[in-house]
Amino acid sequence: MFSDLLDKTALIICNQWAWWWEVRNEKDELARAILTVSIVVLAIFWYLWTFLRPRTGIAPLPPGPYGLPIVGYLPFLGTNLHQSFAQIAHQYGPIFKLRLGSKLCVVLSSPSLAKEIRDQDMNFANRDPPIAARAVTYGGLDIAWSPYGSYWRTMRKIFVREMLSNSNLEASYSFRRNEAQQTIRDVSAKIGKQVDIGEITFLTELNVIMSMLWGSNLEGEKSTAVGAEFREVVSKITELIGKPNISDFFPVLSRFDIQGVEKQMKRVLQWVEQILDPIIDERMKMDTNKEENRFQNDGKKDFLQILLELKVQEDNATPITSTQIKALLMDIVVGGTDTTATMVEWVMAEIMYNPEVMKKAQEELAEVVGMNNIVEESHLPKLQYLDAVVKETFRGILRFGMIHLISSLKGS
Repeated sequence: MFSDLLDKTALIICNQWAWWWEVRNEKDELARAILTVSIVVLAIFWYLWTFLRPRTGIAPLPPGPYGLPIVGYLPFLGTNLHQSFAQIAHQYGPIFKLRLGSKLCVVLSSPSLAKEIRDQDMNFANRDPPIAARAVTYGGLDIAWSPYGSYWRTMRKIFVREMLSNSNLEASYSFRRNEAQQTIRDVSAKIGKQVDIGEITFLTELNVIMSMLWGSNLEGEKSTAVGAEFREVVSKITELIGKPNISDFFPVLSRFDIQGVEKQMKRVLQWVEQILDPIIDERMKMDTNKEENRFQNDGKKDFLQILLELKVQEDNATPITSTQIKALLMDIVVGGTDTTATMVEWVMAEIMYNPEVMKKAQEELAEVVGMNNIVEESHLPKLQYLDAVVKETFRGILRFGMIHLISSLKGS
């Protein structure tokens, strides 16, 4: 069986690369010779530049496998990266280097080294956003993918101060409560039938976030239709960001978009803009006439209105543009819906798989809340076991962490 596979592989290679050794005339022979010499020369220059050039003032790199010219160690990495990294760490130690395409990576595989990075988080605060992430965030104008610096601090300060302030959270408490109770009623009405917990949770979170962002939510059949479509878009965004893209390993090829990832993400971004642009335009028109603005009249402001006020204030020390507003809204909607829905799905799946955990959680709920009462946010500090179950679900399912870039190294 293996011999047949090797024969077929050799046949495919021969058919695909037959032009390399089939010489029809002198011109073909000359072209082949020039191409062969060029490849050899490029490989030699790459080796000299990568391994033999002097590195004055640069600390030595950790050990690691060499890989191949140009592509580095990419051909040797399987689909289970954590297993490949564990094998390399067993040979080279808890810290090792890998060249993936044109990028040099350093991998840490011990808790003590990870803690060291955390303790020096300002030196390693930057991300390495993939092409897809830059496309959907207007070049990294959001919080998640923008480089660490004054802009990132400003955007995060606006988000925490205005969106997550105690007054804002208290103002939206009744709506969160009503949405949660409505979700419970919807699930209870389908006892004995199949339900999609992820979709139900996603729609609940989408309504809560939309009410906090621009003071409206979806209802009825429109809620189900738009919620399902929006979840598909969010799923597509996360899929494209996590998809291996040759342009991420070889940035020089990014302009060609060989796999079409950037094109697909821009198409998704256009769909999202069709939702956000009318909402922003409508709110800007409302702000031009304060008498018609119900948020101005009752003293309550949603997050979008606050951002638009920052945009038009001439004396504002932190000016913000419409594009930055959309990038920030994208972060909140995508990050606040998909992650929560996924977490709830995992909690329910793990609890059903471990009935003893479910029983202990039910006993705690009966003791703290009562059998015929509804769980309120005030009960949460007392539900210690349930809190531990949720935190355990937060434990990353990936076997490796996020990629960080060096932002600064003092004294180097």
